[in-house]
Amino acid sequence: MAEHGEEGVTLRAITDAANANVAAVSYHFGSKEALCRATCEEAIGRLVEQQIEGLRQLNEDATLEEIATAWARPVIGAMCGPPCETQSFLRIVARVIADPPPELREWIAATLARGEAELIPPLRRALPGVPDDELRFRVECAASVFHFMSTGNMRAQVGTKSEAEVERLLIPVLAGALAGGTLPVHSLT
Repeated sequence: MAEHGEEGVTLRAITDAANANVAAVSYHFGSKEALCRATCEEAIGRLVEQQIEGLRQLNEDATLEEIATAWARPVIGAMCGPPCETQSFLRIVARVIADPPPELREWIAATLARGEAELIPPLRRALPGVPDDELRFRVECAASVFHFMSTGNMRAQVGTKSEAEVERLLIPVLAGALAGGTLPVHSLT
């Protein structure tokens, strides 16, 4: 699924890769589509739950860097884990979130909304006076960094770096996106 998408993979290829048989998949899932949906839900759900857990552990006076770290650590862990497992995991997440199948759109929106509901309150405390719609805009901009990294299309070699090194590189970028920048207007022209 990670390499070819739902349409590009056969049930036989899935069962061969999993050392399972078609009858077992049919019994447990009913169809290839149901198996693919369960795979997507597992990948996205696990990532969002880990983000929520990290955000809930923040202190009331957490800095933007601490917030970005709690939010990013599950993604960084997935990027830097065992290559075969984590690269597939992240590709599935990136593929499904970018263009969700119709039957998953509502579930994905609700799952991502749960993660955002945990992220916005600490951001609101760290950035008083920034309206919620602007915070959400900044979150989506920062999240696009995750998406780009997940696709495996970055020229910078992230997969060869340790979690600590990726965190050192990524957290300032995310914190900057969440902060909204500090450039004076005249320097943008």
